[in-house]
Amino acid sequence: MIKFIEMKEDLKNKDFYKDLYNDAFPPEERWNFDMTLENKHNDNYKFYGILDDDTPIGLTMLWDLDDFNYGEYLAIDKKFRGNKYGTEVLTKILKILSDKLIVIEVEPYDLNEIAKKRIEWYQRFGLILSDYDYNMPCIDENKNISSIKMKIMTSRKIQNKEEHDNIAKILYNRIYKPRLDELDKWKYN
Repeated sequence: MIKFIEMKEDLKNKDFYKDLYNDAFPPEERWNFDMTLENKHNDNYKFYGILDDDTPIGLTMLWDLDDFNYGEYLAIDKKFRGNKYGTEVLTKILKILSDKLIVIEVEPYDLNEIAKKRIEWYQRFGLILSDYDYNMPCIDENKNISSIKMKIMTSRKIQNKEEHDNIAKILYNRIYKPRLDELDKWKYN
């Protein structure tokens, strides 16, 4: 049976989640794991370990923001893929977040075959790809770029560019900027 356990309650599997996080997401799209786990300034954020009975199989990070819910990360360990865990987990996430607009970020459709398949997979669950480009701040300080081209997918069609840009602004101000500031503190301590 699939269950979500907040990471602060499941630290015995911390190494599994850290390895999965670092393996599943490219450096330019992921924060320092320990900083993310701590995330001390955000009560509206939950980092969940995903278990099948007592076996850790994946992770997700979800935000409850004023205007929408944001699914930041979702990963199922490679050895468990192909067993319908992703479908079961995403269905559960969409149910948890269904009280308001749901927003996720994805790599652009034309980036590579994996990005294309990921978007098509989310579309099968009713998520809609925005028509507008979105520049996500680059998190990896070793890269010589300041942003990465991404797309936003939502649980309903975005009405216009103004609504899209408002979502991007909220993501930046509520998630990226505080964490980028925190990352600077981590670097110098």
